Amino acid sequence: MLLLSIILPVYNNVAYIAKAIDNYLSQSCADSELIIMDGGSSDGTVDVIAGYAKIHASITWISEKDKGQSDAMNKGIKLAKGKYISFLNVDDYYSSGCLQEVTEILTKNPSIQYLVGNCNVWNQYGDLIYVNRPSKLQKWHVFSGYHFSVNPTAYFYQKNLHAQVGYYSLTNHYTMDLEMIFRFRKVTKFHYFPKGWGNFRLLPNAKTFEDQLANQLEFRKMELVKLNLKELSFYLQLRVHLYRFRRTYLPIIVKGFYKLFDKVSFELNHFLIKKK
Repeated sequence: MLLLSIILPVYNNVAYIAKAIDNYLSQSCADSELIIMDGGSSDGTVDVIAGYAKIHASITWISEKDKGQSDAMNKGIKLAKGKYISFLNVDDYYSSGCLQEVTEILTKNPSIQYLVGNCNVWNQYGDLIYVNRPSKLQKWHVFSGYHFSVNPTAYFYQKNLHAQVGYYSLTNHYTMDLEMIFRFRKVTKFHYFPKGWGNFRLLPNAKTFEDQLANQLEFRKMELVKLNLKELSFYLQLRVHLYRFRRTYLPIIVKGFYKLFDKVSFELNHFLIKKK
């Protein structure tokens, strides 16, 4: 049995498909496979995929119409021969040596079901925006909607978890990753390693980029948080709400207090100066 199955969903993205495949091949991870799920591209993407597959036996691919990204991901999972799953979106990439490092960790710790590292988030100009470090793994951290991996190139999980939680939602086209993370956290522990494994590009015309521009991403995320809170115990709901209050509203209250304190101090000093 292989250790890693890397699933690459793609549709009409000839500009990035070769870079994505090269990124996988550059990892030189013998205990892995690359499964490319093409949605019936017509821009030359299929020709690029076929050319690589003729040379590299580790590449499996299918090109057919699907019901969106989640459908392609689910099909790839069902084809996967590896114990662990990871997703490589066509415009993202793994850091150098990532798969080899992950292989060593999972081989030494076979009981780990969900392994996550850091993810670099880049803009369209190649500038680093920030580093996503999902190091806080308690349930109230994850279900608060603040602490989770922003891209699947930074995490790896056991395929058999889908037998417990089901597959990616065909009706969720934007936050299917976060929805699945919530499902996984209900049934297993997360293990964090402070390593920079994933690289997420925020590019114009990409779903996440456009969703952010339309101010919809945070709304979708919070809708998922609310939905999942209903399924949690009262104690865990309370922890999540307290954490969100401390994270979101307490800094605003403290900032307001200091502004009021500064204003009162100024007025008091002004009054004392005038009195003199």
